[in-house]
Amino acid sequence: MRKTDAVIIKKAIIHVLDKNAEEPLLTDFEQNIQEDIHEFLEKHIIKSLQDEDNKKARFRSGTAVVKDACMEIFEDNTMFVEGSKKIAQRLFKSMKSNNNISSSDLVICLYAVENKDYIAILKLDYKKSFIHQVEFMEDKFKISILPQAIGLPGMNQKLQKCAFIKPVDEEDECDLIVLDKQMYSKDEEAQIAQFFVQEFLNCHVLMDNRDKTKAFKAATEKWTRKLLKEDIEKAQDVRKETIAALKDGIEVDVENFSQEILGNDKELRENFVQHLNQEGLNLEPFDIDKQWVEKKMKKRVMKTDTGIEIKAEYEIFEDHMKLEIMRNGDGTVNIIIRNVRNFQER
Repeated sequence: MRKTDAVIIKKAIIHVLDKNAEEPLLTDFEQNIQEDIHEFLEKHIIKSLQDEDNKKARFRSGTAVVKDACMEIFEDNTMFVEGSKKIAQRLFKSMKSNNNISSSDLVICLYAVENKDYIAILKLDYKKSFIHQVEFMEDKFKISILPQAIGLPGMNQKLQKCAFIKPVDEEDECDLIVLDKQMYSKDEEAQIAQFFVQEFLNCHVLMDNRDKTKAFKAATEKWTRKLLKEDIEKAQDVRKETIAALKDGIEVDVENFSQEILGNDKELRENFVQHLNQEGLNLEPFDIDKQWVEKKMKKRVMKTDTGIEIKAEYEIFEDHMKLEIMRNGDGTVNIIIRNVRNFQER
């Protein structure tokens, strides 16, 4: 589902979920899918499916309004309008549970990829935009700029919350892909926004190899900055080994990795393993997502405490004919950029 780069919108509908109203405003008619509407919906679907923050998920047992409504639509497309109303009513009920949840429009699409049907649930939070207004006053034109408080996200903007459901198959690893930009925020109000995953969709997110690879890289760097702040040489060793493990290895075994980089320092090893566990990684080995590594680890950025930033391909940092990090023996290092013929300033 994530690798989708083209979709066919078969059906679409939009409902208005105004938090200030007692009930959602539900339409009885499907959206006319003209070329520009198709492009608008297709781009949002593809952009969200390819977003690095989306997660695979499974529906929980119990109340399953969204799941059941989607399965009804898959089985009988004539149920699309009624099924979309059930989904909209469920989301509206969840939104009313807290004043911090914003009003929005809800777009539901039945779309196809390679002859397989899926359902997209897109929460379109309002974006403030501006339009011009032309008036004719006293035989003269008056043109003004007016704010629009309920503009929809443009095609180049990212959605905050959406879900992509497929027909349930117990043998598949997931039931849906969910994107919730606020899901893992530490902010109190953002935690409330988990209503989308927990209350509305009633699903739990899964951590696949892509998520584990991403989390391992981020968690290791976070631990290095915190625990090895005063030991630049050791920090450099940890970063170097982390890069090598992800680029050259097939899987990551946290226990073995900690032993390799931290050696006999039992206390530091235990601290490292505990930190990764707190960041969502358990002790079970996982396969490295090579596609994520190739996409996200093309360049490396090094920032020093002296205000210098070096950005280059990962391979350049390993080429001592171009860049070398020399240890001074007193806890500091010299970074030498070699064999430069010319340079430019920006």
